[in-house]
Amino acid sequence: MEIPCFEPRIDADDAVQRTDRLTVTSYLLSTLRSLLGRADESEPTITALYYPDYLAYTTVTLQRVGLSEKEDKFIAAVDAATGRVGEVDVTLPDVETREIPESQVVPIEYDEDDAEAEWDEWLFSYIDRTYRPVKQPETSLDRLELVYTPYYAVDYGPDADEGPYAVSALTKQVELIADIPPLNDEYSAVDTRPLSTTPFPRRR
Repeated sequence: MEIPCFEPRIDADDAVQRTDRLTVTSYLLSTLRSLLGRADESEPTITALYYPDYLAYTTVTLQRVGLSEKEDKFIAAVDAATGRVGEVDVTLPDVETREIPESQVVPIEYDEDDAEAEWDEWLFSYIDRTYRPVKQPETSLDRLELVYTPYYAVDYGPDADEGPYAVSALTKQVELIADIPPLNDEYSAVDTRPLSTTPFPRRR
């Protein structure tokens, strides 16, 4: 299937380096590989997965007493798998279209109407907390854009202390894949493959 996704900011080697120091076993194996200058049988497998979010481009116009109006623009993200909403606090890379096997893509559970409703409900408390407005501000959803974030699923096998891990190719954060249920479900259903420095297919 063809999807719009962020260009990965790290490669597979970077993802492995971010995970191999998290547990004693993986750290020791990584150190051993480094000292011997070769890979061993414990080389992790890595799988590319794609997580959907709606980007909600938002405008807030504040009515200020005795002053001119103040306009603020920001981007919120609505999780298309769980409906959770939050402000985007990272600089976003370019979006590109790629052909991805459907088995590597987390399914969308919230359509655009659902996403807009979740955004609208979240926005009220966000504005109150962030701006402390005296008067109710005007708000608008300027655009809603579906984009997929690439993740590396790094798996050290059944003998690892923990894992597999999910490494975001956008934020570079590492989490246990079990802590991200939609990603974990998709990972459980997809075949893993040997470590590759280019698990993400090239742009079409």
